[in-house]
Amino acid sequence: MKKIIVAVAALALMAGSAYAAEWNFYGSARVSTFWSDTDDDGVELDEFDDYLEEVQFTEQLQSNARIGANVKVSDELTGRFEYGASGGVANVRLLYGEWEFISGKLLVGKDYVPMYLTGSNQVVGNDAALSGWGEVDGSRRAQIKLTFGDFQVAFVENNTNYYGAALGDTTDDFVDVVIPMIQLQYALTFDNVVITMAGGFQTFDVDDGTVDDGVTSWGLGLDAAATFGAFSVTAQVNGGTNVGNIYNIEVSDLVVGSGYAAVVGNEVIDNDAMGGRIAAAYTINEMLGVEVGYGYQVTEFDVSNSEKDEVQSYYIQLPITLAPGVHIIPEVGVIDYMDDVFGEDESETTYFGAKWQINF
Repeated sequence: MKKIIVAVAALALMAGSAYAAEWNFYGSARVSTFWSDTDDDGVELDEFDDYLEEVQFTEQLQSNARIGANVKVSDELTGRFEYGASGGVANVRLLYGEWEFISGKLLVGKDYVPMYLTGSNQVVGNDAALSGWGEVDGSRRAQIKLTFGDFQVAFVENNTNYYGAALGDTTDDFVDVVIPMIQLQYALTFDNVVITMAGGFQTFDVDDGTVDDGVTSWGLGLDAAATFGAFSVTAQVNGGTNVGNIYNIEVSDLVVGSGYAAVVGNEVIDNDAMGGRIAAAYTINEMLGVEVGYGYQVTEFDVSNSEKDEVQSYYIQLPITLAPGVHIIPEVGVIDYMDDVFGEDESETTYFGAKWQINF
């Protein structure tokens, strides 16, 4: 009897909440089908399953396939949740509430951070969009964010990873954190041009009994996007130190390519980074378009005789719209990891295939 009473009460509560708020559900089913050919034996990367010196085919539900809802409680109070399919398992992509007050907005929860300057539509690797290969992608993190018009400031959950002495893996052991990561963004909007500036800062201490020193991470990004009728172009430059704590870096098919500082012996070795990307698109008609893009990223440890670690990626795609919300995007491209931090040749992958997407 008690279980029945609890169930009825829960249903009543849900019904009351649903009646008070406006719920707009949405979804996006995404499947990728790609063939890849890599020039390196046995190397395995995040974007594909197998890397043997032969063509490999991969079909998978993309991790950014999603279902969610925008919720409106009032003109001042809104919210959103979104689940993805990372590893074939439901995961929280977005979950936040936002309150609009007289002079701005307050957001609490998991959302895209100010250092999320995407512009490429590259579809390989779960819509990689040149993330880690030249584009600033701070992704989605827990945060407290204030927005005042075109200006954002966010206090973001920390990423305290660093490389251990062997440079073979990352760790966040023996760290002391006092303040959150701070990120800023400001956008200038003109008739057909948007210029966006963003920055991020974080600091933490490492004290493992041998070293007692601070790891300071900072990153800057400048992005410009312009539209001229059916033609659009976007370009970006970015850089900083130990930026792996702030946004995604993938300059190597080794763990050491993630843009973190290294703690070796009794010192912290900073990892400097610089990158950029450019993408141009043209809409041929309502059904067909074309886009080309190029990204480049380089990191280098701030120590004598250090080698640069570089990556570049480029692609061309032909987006096809069969009906509103129904898309097939064929794409061919290259991911070239060039030389690693030790000066050794790394893998180069040529891929071709398509993303299949239906929004509902």
